[in-house]
Amino acid sequence: MSAGGKTIAKNMGVMMITQIITWALSFTIAIFLPRYLGPSDLGEISLANSIWMIMGVLITFGMDLHLTKSVARDPDQTSDLLGTSLVIRTLFFFVACVFVGIYLYVLKFSVKTVYVSLIVGLGALFGAYSNGLTAIVVGLERMEITSLSTIVNRVLLVSLTLLLIFFNAGLYPITAINIIANLAALGLMVYLLNRQYRLHLRVNFSAIRSMLQASAPYLITALALVVYQQMDRLFIAAMVDTRTVGWYSTAMNLFGTTMFVPVVIGTVLLPILSRTYASSPQQLQDITRRSFDLMFLISIPVGLGTVIIANPLTLLLYGPEFAQSGPILAMLGVVMIFTYLNTLLGQLLISIDRTNKWNLVMIGGILLTVPLDLVLVPWTRDTFGNGALGGTVAFLFTEFGMVVGAVLLLPKNTLQWSNVRTASLALLAGVAMLGAGWWWRETMLPLSILVSAVTYIGLVFLLRIVPQQDLLLLKDMVLQILKRVRRA
Repeated sequence: MSAGGKTIAKNMGVMMITQIITWALSFTIAIFLPRYLGPSDLGEISLANSIWMIMGVLITFGMDLHLTKSVARDPDQTSDLLGTSLVIRTLFFFVACVFVGIYLYVLKFSVKTVYVSLIVGLGALFGAYSNGLTAIVVGLERMEITSLSTIVNRVLLVSLTLLLIFFNAGLYPITAINIIANLAALGLMVYLLNRQYRLHLRVNFSAIRSMLQASAPYLITALALVVYQQMDRLFIAAMVDTRTVGWYSTAMNLFGTTMFVPVVIGTVLLPILSRTYASSPQQLQDITRRSFDLMFLISIPVGLGTVIIANPLTLLLYGPEFAQSGPILAMLGVVMIFTYLNTLLGQLLISIDRTNKWNLVMIGGILLTVPLDLVLVPWTRDTFGNGALGGTVAFLFTEFGMVVGAVLLLPKNTLQWSNVRTASLALLAGVAMLGAGWWWRETMLPLSILVSAVTYIGLVFLLRIVPQQDLLLLKDMVLQILKRVRRA
């Protein structure tokens, strides 16, 4: 196994362990919180989160990707870059508060929504600081630091949430837990990073303008991505109600718990791809092809498996009050396949300095989402009694279009016919899995899952979808991950 492969396996092992732990913790919240709050209050939190996720992009101004790439190429810049970035984030937070206040006033949201938004906003400030430190750590390829802080954040978030649910604390205290969790993660990350690199934060005011200019392309990328992801909630809240936002958010939260795989792969590959782009174009293409195949092989069973279990799972976890979340989650299972690919392809395009072109693709997705939401949300509201289905259908169309756009933007000959073969056979195995597991989904869910898994894995080996060389690489990576799990 090459040195680069070992680095990827090591960092991916660290990230995968973290994501498995945080997935389990997030899934715990995803089970208990909707049952406690109900669709309406859950919709209030979801709406506030969507607003501040958009504002959070303005606060960070695209600096996270700039920090990661800059530190990966020159670690000696760490202290100057981080200090300057934190000052910019603080100033932009107060500007964001003004925008949020105007938005809430103009659309005449309830007092409850205003209070929840204020609480979520304070947590967003500390989250913006943590994101800056995380970007530095990723650039330095010290994934264990961000992994530990993420685990601490999730453990606090879950344990305090469950405690407040037990004492029936209500909406506002539960919303405020995120502030405590973000503060704890931020403090831990500063402590661990300072022990290894002795941070001497310096603010270079003369460099603020150059940092903003260098980060601007990434701002467009991040803003386009977040607006694209959160716009459906805003449309649903405006054209239907917060109860429907609660149905949509419940399905989206379950959808989000499956995203740790592409996040891990994309995060680990970004600094490596950034270096390889300048030094070895051939190696860059090799890493890209293998990563694309791996992402497709993983996304098919996860996505189509979600289609199988969506309705019985939502009823089992949340009861009849959230029955409308089932069809939403089933459709998101199909969306998941394209989202996995977009996560990988987007990181690749950023690493090879095609950020502006990728921005245009995402802006196209936003422009397409707006008319689709305006038509589909009220139509599904009137036809099916569930306006959130319209937002999900719009999401499906735009994700597919973005995959096509991203593939067209890749350098010539990056993907080859071998990738088409892998994708086609994986899709064939996935359709067979869907057919095999569908029949028992309502009556014997565990059996349905078992039959689906056996069918897909069996066909992957029977059709020889994965080349022998990639199987050996995957084996080495799994062994690295298992070693770290045992140590953990």
